Amino acid sequence: MKKRIIVKRKNKSDTAIENYPMVSCEWNDIESFSGWCSIKDLKNSKLPICITKGHLLSQKNGITRIFGDYSEDSNKEINEIGNTTIIPNSVIVSIKKI
Repeated sequence: MKKRIIVKRKNKSDTAIENYPMVSCEWNDIESFSGWCSIKDLKNSKLPICITKGHLLSQKNGITRIFGDYSEDSNKEINEIGNTTIIPNSVIVSIKKI
C-alpha cells in the first residue's frame, strides 16, 4: 500500500500539466447515521471507501491535493484548475499513478 507519491517536476514551470501525474486515490470516508441501530450493528459497521481520480497537485503538511479539470492558455500553460479535492493523508488507504 503506497500512501505517498514523489512528484518530480519535469518542467521548471509549475503551470505545465506534465508536472501533475494522474492518480487514483483510495481513502476512508466518515459515515454517520441518525436512525436507531443495535450496538452489534454499529460494531460491525465499516467505513465507506471512496476513490478520487485526478491530477496530483501535492502531498505535504498532512494533506493530498488533487484537481480534475484545468484550462490552458495559448502557450499550453495551466491557467486555472477546477474540481479540486483535498484529503487528509491519515485517511488514505492507497494512491497510485494511472
